[in-house]
Amino acid sequence: MLTAWLPFEWIVAIRFLREGRLQTVFIIAGVAIGVGVIVFMSALLSGLQSNFIKRVLSAQAHIQLLPPQEVTRPLRPVVISANTEVEGAIIQPPLQRIKSIDQWQAVATQIRAMPDVLVVSPVAGGSALVVRGSVSHAITVSGIEPDLYYRIVDINDKIVRGKSSILGTEILIGTELASDLGVDVGDKLLISTASGATSTLTISGIFDLGNKGANQRNTFIALHTAQSLLGLPGGVSSLEVTVRDV
Repeated sequence: MLTAWLPFEWIVAIRFLREGRLQTVFIIAGVAIGVGVIVFMSALLSGLQSNFIKRVLSAQAHIQLLPPQEVTRPLRPVVISANTEVEGAIIQPPLQRIKSIDQWQAVATQIRAMPDVLVVSPVAGGSALVVRGSVSHAITVSGIEPDLYYRIVDINDKIVRGKSSILGTEILIGTELASDLGVDVGDKLLISTASGATSTLTISGIFDLGNKGANQRNTFIALHTAQSLLGLPGGVSSLEVTVRDV
């Protein structure tokens, strides 16, 4: 009587499953294995994606705002003669100097007002040379405000020795740079820039960003210290931005 209320497709399916019991077991087992593989692959890909985003985006900002690059303008216009010959001058691209973002405080305030933006941190960064005895090494100096920048890159979680303080004349360096220079927490480094400015800084902490190149080159100091060292009084070379949803 129950089958009278079932659709024709259900009646055929139930009869098929009852008659071929061993085949039914194989079908159910195959479907279960297939569903299990799909669930496993979905979980694996989701875990890989989360781990990739965490490893890559936890060591840098999502968006970096930079000042416009300098361009070379020709001193004479292009002349087209009667026989369509073109006279052009050789234009050499200029060297890109370290310069500040114009009115960066207003730009940062405008960006922070956007609903999808989580953190905006000013950075005064540039290339420098670190000297320790007879050894010198090219580095990238990043002057930051810890309260803001540590919300983008959690330096506290990446410190392996010392502390994450960068007050006054303190500096944070990577593990590879510390190994190359043979220094540790408490040692002093002489930092010099291309403009001739120098500063002696004390190592307050050593970090590991999970990347050999970054650990060998990146350093962090206080924003005002970097502004004086790089010749950017009151200016910043970039605005680091993180968004709520990558």
